Amino acid sequence: MGEWDYWFVSGAGYAFAVLPGHEDDPRLVRHDEWTERPEELPRSRCHGGPRGLLDLDTDRAEVGREAARRWDDWRRFADRHTGPESVLRAIAKDPELEERFTHDPYNWFGRDREAYIAERVADVLPTPAMLTLAGRWVEYGGPGYRQWFNAYLQDLPADTMVVRVLYHS
Repeated sequence: MGEWDYWFVSGAGYAFAVLPGHEDDPRLVRHDEWTERPEELPRSRCHGGPRGLLDLDTDRAEVGREAARRWDDWRRFADRHTGPESVLRAIAKDPELEERFTHDPYNWFGRDREAYIAERVADVLPTPAMLTLAGRWVEYGGPGYRQWFNAYLQDLPADTMVVRVLYHS
């Protein structure tokens, strides 16, 4: 709605993976101004760079594998109990189970394994807002935003600079 008071190049803990073999490319952005002690990034991570040098798939694949394991663990756990009430009582008694499966696992995991995995994967790259090449400011607005964000980022020309910033307005 307004203008930015200030902004910083920073991944705020969400750095991009670098496409293997391009870790030393001088066009990669590794400059965190937000913290007093700049974040030390491994060569395989950066705050931005040309879209073609960013590995957008590695982090998504890792999250997808973990989501699949978690969903499978959930199904095995739920199948060992007789009915939803039994499952929820078991989870309520054990903080580790609640941390692993949430207090509302039937809603969180849903019925479909692939849909659950796709939801987790869709969350990996999106930030709360994006400034498009056309100058349009797009803010998070539900499930459609994540799909739009991922498709927009994936479809950018390889030489387009993509940089994560923290801003204040």
